[in-house]
Amino acid sequence: MVPAAYRDLLRTPGLGRALVTSLLARTGAPTAGLAVLLLVVSRTGSYRSAGVISAVWVAGVGLGGLVTSRLLDRGRPARPVLLTGAALSATGLVALALVDTGSTPALAALTAAAALTAPPVVPTSRALWPVMLSDPGARGTMYSLEATVQELTFIVGPSVAGAAAALGSPSLAVALAGAITLAGVAGFVTTSGLDRLSGGAGRAPVRRADLTPLVPLYLASALLICGLSFVEVGLVGAAGDAGNSAAAGPLLAVWSAGSLIGGLIAGARPPRRGPARRLLVLLPAVAVGNLVLAGTGGRLLAIGAVLVVSGALVAPALGGIYTLVERRAPAGAVAQTFAGLTVFLLGGGALGSALAGSVVEASGPRTAFLLGALPPALAAVVLGLAVARRPARPRAAGPDRDPAAALPATNPPAVDRAA
Repeated sequence: MVPAAYRDLLRTPGLGRALVTSLLARTGAPTAGLAVLLLVVSRTGSYRSAGVISAVWVAGVGLGGLVTSRLLDRGRPARPVLLTGAALSATGLVALALVDTGSTPALAALTAAAALTAPPVVPTSRALWPVMLSDPGARGTMYSLEATVQELTFIVGPSVAGAAAALGSPSLAVALAGAITLAGVAGFVTTSGLDRLSGGAGRAPVRRADLTPLVPLYLASALLICGLSFVEVGLVGAAGDAGNSAAAGPLLAVWSAGSLIGGLIAGARPPRRGPARRLLVLLPAVAVGNLVLAGTGGRLLAIGAVLVVSGALVAPALGGIYTLVERRAPAGAVAQTFAGLTVFLLGGGALGSALAGSVVEASGPRTAFLLGALPPALAAVVLGLAVARRPARPRAAGPDRDPAAALPATNPPAVDRAA
């Protein structure tokens, strides 16, 4: 049975179509993420090179998305922006697959070209929800649902990449990621709600001061993803040590499946004391899960079992971050605000991937899992300090007042950020 909170949400005209097509459009990114990692390992034989180039990929996607999201918030029609990015990024991925080189700088340059032009599907879709949903509670449920169902892309994408690499080659997996990106975006641009994102001609870009109140949330998100990136690269290393590199795909899929289950449960039961308090519990729990991975002794079945449980914490944590960020987005700049969040998320992922590659190379995956516990623990500290700095008179928000209200807000909750 579908929980009532989700049933009511999906009755909104056009919302279900927008969600499904956005998921199809974003599947290319996780497909490419693992495919590029496998390609670099196969060509260079170095996990250090793989970590560096994985960092180039995620950082390039974040920086490119920040530029293109600014175009959207300034009134550029979404469809041409998305389609142009998809075509350029797909071309870059095909070039990466076809150029037969083991040079790390050359592979990094080709990866950067594909990443910087990647279409801004994620910030675009997250800017749609405030446009389509006027009720803040419904938007919070939507961000929880989105954080949950997006795990399907991390199940399907890495599984496709792993299967293509095993049955064909890593080059085939990279080229396939390009094709998925182009086909997915072609479906997403048929969403009718995108027309409502292009009415902001003449809006000024977000100023640095507008984003300052969001910095604690941005930092916490970056630290969370940094820790998850240690796990991701560690899983590739563990699969390689076990003599079965292709098992990395199924392990990532199991991890995402756990996140999907956890997110569905958490999204159907909104936090009674607000998303910030829930985050302060979830972030340390993620750190503990990474420590438990280090105790599996590299046994793939044991790793998979732990990933189901630890993965159940990921989607609820991300959903809470999305909700808090949207509530503090500057008026008329939701796409840019989420693109800024994406930069921090992918920046944290880039740092984690680069460090984890060197760690796996030098000390093995167990050390990567151990070190991966530190960033989410620090994220809890950052968020906790921000919440603790309450003003003398925190604004009231009813009996379920969220302690995150203590974080400075760029706009009152009543402001219609869809305007």
